[in-house]
Amino acid sequence: MLAWVWLGFALGAGSQTAVVADDVTKGLLQRAQYEQVKISPDGQYLAIAHHEEHGTTVTVLDRKSLEQVTQIDPGDRGEVTSLAWLGSEQVLVAANRRDGTYAAPAVAPELFLLNIHEKHAKPLPDNFSGVIEGDDRHILVTRCKFVDNKCLSELFKLDTQHLTSRGESVTVAPVEGAEFLIDHAGQPRFTWAVDEDGIEKAYVRDSKGEWQLINDSKSSHIYIEPKGISRDNKFAFLITEQKSGPDVLQRYDFADNTRQDLLHDTTSDPLGVIFSLDQLEPIGATFGPGRPTPRYFNGNDADAQWRRALGATFADSLPVVISASADGNLLIVETSSDRDPGSFYLFDKQARKAQLLFHAKPWLDLNKQLATESFSVKARDGLVLNGFMTLPAQTNHLPPMVVMVHGGPFYVRDDWDYNTETQLLAQHGYAVLRINYRGSSGFGRDFMERGYRQWGAAMQDDVTDATHWAIDNGLVDGKRVCIYGGSYGGYAALMGAARESQLYRCVIGMAGVYDLNRMYTWGDIHRNHYGMLYLKTVLGQDKAQLASRSPVELASSITVPVLLAHGTLDGRVPIQHAQAMRDALRKAGHPPLYFEYTWEGHGLFDDDHRKDFYTRMLQFLDANIGDASGNPVASH
Repeated sequence: MLAWVWLGFALGAGSQTAVVADDVTKGLLQRAQYEQVKISPDGQYLAIAHHEEHGTTVTVLDRKSLEQVTQIDPGDRGEVTSLAWLGSEQVLVAANRRDGTYAAPAVAPELFLLNIHEKHAKPLPDNFSGVIEGDDRHILVTRCKFVDNKCLSELFKLDTQHLTSRGESVTVAPVEGAEFLIDHAGQPRFTWAVDEDGIEKAYVRDSKGEWQLINDSKSSHIYIEPKGISRDNKFAFLITEQKSGPDVLQRYDFADNTRQDLLHDTTSDPLGVIFSLDQLEPIGATFGPGRPTPRYFNGNDADAQWRRALGATFADSLPVVISASADGNLLIVETSSDRDPGSFYLFDKQARKAQLLFHAKPWLDLNKQLATESFSVKARDGLVLNGFMTLPAQTNHLPPMVVMVHGGPFYVRDDWDYNTETQLLAQHGYAVLRINYRGSSGFGRDFMERGYRQWGAAMQDDVTDATHWAIDNGLVDGKRVCIYGGSYGGYAALMGAARESQLYRCVIGMAGVYDLNRMYTWGDIHRNHYGMLYLKTVLGQDKAQLASRSPVELASSITVPVLLAHGTLDGRVPIQHAQAMRDALRKAGHPPLYFEYTWEGHGLFDDDHRKDFYTRMLQFLDANIGDASGNPVASH
């Protein structure tokens, strides 16, 4: 199976004639203020990554008084990607320093080491790979080592007190682009990478320090992904694909190279690995297809029991332990749900008491956020599909509905989580349906491959069938349905309007692909061997068939109102797609509403652009599937 780049979609919007967003829209679109919280090993300090107007800042607080001890600012438009304690007096901060004219420019990673008793942080010279348990002086970093014109990742042990030294070389990966899995003694145990042919090679390091190949997907036809190491360094934990059915969580024995299946599900892949309270080793995993359900290797394990207790304490959320004091008594627990974008708690095991530290978006009233329910439906060919429905506040009439198609389409899925777009639409009176059509991730390799070469065909039928399910079950007003998506979702939205002229009343495409043949000449995917292989695999090369499944060729069949939006500097799906779609609709006599957003890439990043786009979207929906007079379906 090929681990492809995907046509993902980032939220966004633009600016032509000014429009004003309402307070609900502004509050939902505003970026989270609190992003990460980590407790020091001695339990005395909290390191907080919080977003301010100019970027993300890290502040160290005294845990008891919550007074500021010190602070590090990565600089204008800095973004903190990783936060870790190195002992109880040093904080390791990995940050991206964004620069340039793009709304979401290319990033340049930087690494800082902050001693809480010193005024200034030390810039570290290399890419951070990990820390060593019990060693607060050394870190692991990677550098490129050129061997036969190949850039191989070399792992170094770096003394933070002698930053000018090169450090001690630990190992060199046997393949380009490799990742490392480090054990608790600071030793690399696994490395793996995917080459330009989509072939994964995974290696385990033997007792002599040599790399031994344990998986070559060219022959095995599956991928494996190392996820963690046991506390005693005797075992690794892998998520392993199956040729049929969902992935399996396995335990790998370093002593004899054997594997044992630990957890699997008949429908869902392992969606996330659950770690012990001290974050040292996996103890279970969550499974879908709806709200994630935790399962454990050993239900009698003390950490599993504590995890269940936390689940009972935060019954309406999904609690995740993200940091712990060295003695294991104080935990930082992050909770999230379909109605909560994230909250951080300090949990005292001895006192059995949870203290709220921060809501990620403290200005949101969580009681006004709307619940999401999972559902399943059979597609017309009998394939079981899973999705999510979010209904607006109850009224005397069936609500209108927006079918929101996720991007990707591969290696992406819709989840039971807090979705800003969903809340935005639902809080403005629209039901929101999201379906994991064939090709979506999380349901096994064969489910994903059912989407290959089915763009505009069976994949589109899945979206149509889910739409009919909601209407036939009396959940929504079937005469007031629109379809919307970004990237691949934009493609599916326009194809839905072309194929189902009586089903959808309007259509919205953001950063969409509208001409499948042009994927071989436009954008960045086709520019390397890996990308071309992706296109040939998932689209095929039958030009006539691709044309018949391209919205730009079907413009005369799209007779409902259309809104198109696109970033002018989109490198993945160039704006020529949107311009061609606009021109084709104009020629067909159905000109769309059309908006270009300057300095934006694939999806929109700028705050003003985001507010502009979603305000225009709501106005467009109100005009087309509002009440009979065209008024908004909900006050905003």
